[in-house]
Amino acid sequence: MNRKMVLIVGGYGEVGRQIAQILHDRHPDLDIALGGRSPKKAAPFESARVQTVVVDNNAEDPLLYAGENVSLIINAVNDLQDRLLLSAVRRKIPLIDLTRWTEIFQQSIAKLKNTELHAPVVLSSGWMAGTASLLAMLHSASLQNVAVNIHALYSLRDKAGPDSAAYMDRMTIPFHITEPKGSRLVFPMSDPVKVQFPNGYTAKCYRLDTPDHVTLLKAGHVDSASFRITFDSKASTYALIGLVKSGIWKMISGDRFRSLRRSLLYNPGTGSAHHILIQLKGRDHNGRWVERRIAISDPLGQTHLTALGAAIQAEKLLRTPEDEPLAPGIYYPEDLPDMRMDTSTIINYFKQYGVLISH
Repeated sequence: MNRKMVLIVGGYGEVGRQIAQILHDRHPDLDIALGGRSPKKAAPFESARVQTVVVDNNAEDPLLYAGENVSLIINAVNDLQDRLLLSAVRRKIPLIDLTRWTEIFQQSIAKLKNTELHAPVVLSSGWMAGTASLLAMLHSASLQNVAVNIHALYSLRDKAGPDSAAYMDRMTIPFHITEPKGSRLVFPMSDPVKVQFPNGYTAKCYRLDTPDHVTLLKAGHVDSASFRITFDSKASTYALIGLVKSGIWKMISGDRFRSLRRSLLYNPGTGSAHHILIQLKGRDHNGRWVERRIAISDPLGQTHLTALGAAIQAEKLLRTPEDEPLAPGIYYPEDLPDMRMDTSTIINYFKQYGVLISH
């Protein structure tokens, strides 16, 4: 039997490195290739099972030098032109992607619907690689007519990579949300809701466009989905709101001012915990309205929780028997639960790595 090899594109970055370490430690027979544009860059940790390869998502064929033995690709860096995505599809290699904001996410889906797929494509670009929407789905499965509200406390001190700040380029672009009354257009950093997070921090959270708005609604029991964010610096939150509402943020949009925009909110530090609060409202089997609150905290921060979210999606594909492969098609983070990986298995996986989940 051939050994499986996982290619992690962006494997030198904070998220990619942690994905590699998690899968390396969980699967003693797994080989790991870390892909990036720097051919001579050293691997972030030493192991006879880890190698590096050249993968450039801006090249016409990013997988040209990846070799023939790749069993699974995990993409942790921007693929704005879908070149890596389509390169994997052509080679019939399963792919997990965690980098697409909603517009690119929908662009990718449109392309894939016109393409014959021979392997699973997991578009896991929701908050923390889809962890928030996955846990929302698990805790709402017994309800109907569910409204999902996800709130994230973003730490400005976390060890984030530059792609994590891409959302700041979307701050003036309106987006659609779906509510029981229908779809409507909203703006980022609008419609504040006051929230108390698991660590006791209380602040107003503001709308942000994430793929969670799209993927959660594909479940028949979810009627509406919203995502809001705040920063662990109220001064930074209010400064951003002021810049957006005054029109100054729009004035400094575009490539010319990208470094200026990111310098305002992207100053990664040595690390900080990440907190999410999910509020669910729906009807139980008796038709009564019930409300649920799920509090999620990862003491090791946003990049760690993102890596866990990606690794658990990989876990399912790696453990699927070769004679019973996952059917080709497009999958989302919430599609993870099945007979082999039930709710308790998923929850215990996150808890094993120190994530605190309470409801």
